[in-house]
Amino acid sequence: MSFDATQSARTTRPSQLRPASLWSQYRLELPPPATISRRGVAPPTSPSPSPFPRYGHALPVNANASGELFLFGGLARETVKNDVYSISVPDLTATLLHTKGDIPSPRVGHASALVAKVLIIWGGDTRTRQSRPGGKQDNDLYMLNLISREWTCVAVYGPAPVGRYGHAMTVVGSKIYMFGGQVDGVFFNDLWSFNLHSLRKKPTWKLVEPIERYFRPRKRTSHTWITYEDKIVLFGGADCDRHYNDTWEFDTTTKTWSELNCTGIIPSPREGHSAAIVGHIMYVFGGRGSDGKDLGDLFAFDIPDRHWHTLENIGFAPSPRSGHAMASLDTHVLVLGGLCEEQDRHGQDPEDMAVFHEFDTALTYAQFPDFRAYDRFSVASSAYAETLPPYEP
Repeated sequence: MSFDATQSARTTRPSQLRPASLWSQYRLELPPPATISRRGVAPPTSPSPSPFPRYGHALPVNANASGELFLFGGLARETVKNDVYSISVPDLTATLLHTKGDIPSPRVGHASALVAKVLIIWGGDTRTRQSRPGGKQDNDLYMLNLISREWTCVAVYGPAPVGRYGHAMTVVGSKIYMFGGQVDGVFFNDLWSFNLHSLRKKPTWKLVEPIERYFRPRKRTSHTWITYEDKIVLFGGADCDRHYNDTWEFDTTTKTWSELNCTGIIPSPREGHSAAIVGHIMYVFGGRGSDGKDLGDLFAFDIPDRHWHTLENIGFAPSPRSGHAMASLDTHVLVLGGLCEEQDRHGQDPEDMAVFHEFDTALTYAQFPDFRAYDRFSVASSAYAETLPPYEP
C-alpha cells in the first residue's frame, strides 16, 4: 500500500509502506521548521529537510509525555550536523527546530539524555571543527531548554571525563551516568556521573569507583547502556581487538558491577547496535559484527530472568544497519536512521534508512507464547520526572 502524501497525519495514521507484521514502516511528514520568533520576520512555509538518512546521531531512549523524540547531530549525506529535530511519534512528523545560545558544534558518535523539558548532550567526534584548539574533542556539557529552545554550555567545576565518542549515557534518578567510548584508538571503561542537583551551586562530574575496583567491563566503544529501575544494563561493544556480547549490570545504589550469567539465545558479538526498553524487557537491534558486516536481527532480554530471546520469522523487518538509534513509547520500539556499508554493493534500497520503523512489542506474546513480556509490566525509571533547577553560570 503506497503512502498518500496529502493525507493528514494528525487525523489518521499514514498508510504503512510495507504489509503489516510485528514491524511497521512509515515515512515521516515534514512540517516547516520551528523558528525563533522575530518581529517582522514571517515564519517559513517550506517543509523541513528530512533528517534521514543519518548515522551516528543521538536520540534519548525515552519520549516525552507528548510522544516526541529529540534527535541531535550525526552524519547526514556526508555532512556532520548539529541540528535538532522534534519527531512526533503520534503524528509521524519530523520538524527541524531552530535554536539559539551556546549551540554545540557539529558532531557524530555523541550521547544524549532527556530530562523533563531539557535535552542533554555530551561528547562526540568534533575534531573537524577548527574552533577546537589543538584538535581536542569537545568535553563540554550542553543543555537545551526545549521550551525556549536555548542552549547552555554548563560551566563545570573540577575534573571531567576526557572528550570522546562511542560512549553511552543514561539517567537514573537525578544523575547522568556515562560509560566507555574511545578517542584516537584509546578505549575507556571509566564510569562518570553528573548530579543534576549540582546545577544549583557547582555543576560537577564525579568519577564513580565501584566497590570492587578492578571488577568491571573491559574497555570498549559503541555499546548500549540502558536504565532499569536503579540499575543500568550494558551490552556488547568493541575495542581494537575484539567485539563483545557480554551483558553487565551496574547497581547505582551499591556501586557494584555484575557480569550476568545469561540463558537463552545470546546475540552474537557486535558494536554500533542500539537498544530500548519496554517494561522489564530490553530490545537490541542490529549493529556490526566481528566480520565487519551489518546485522539486522532483533533480540529481547528479560532483565529479571537474565534470559535472551531471538525474535525471528516476524515478517518484514528493517534492513541490516549500524549507527542507528532506538527509543520506546508505550509498547512500541522505534528504529531511526543508521548505515549499511554493503548497501551499494548489494543494491539495497537506501530509502530504507530514511523511514521510521516501529515494532509492536504487545504482539510478541501471541507470536511467542514462552515470551511473557507483560507478566511484570512496569515503566522503567529512565526519565527524571522533576524539572531541572535553574542554572546560573
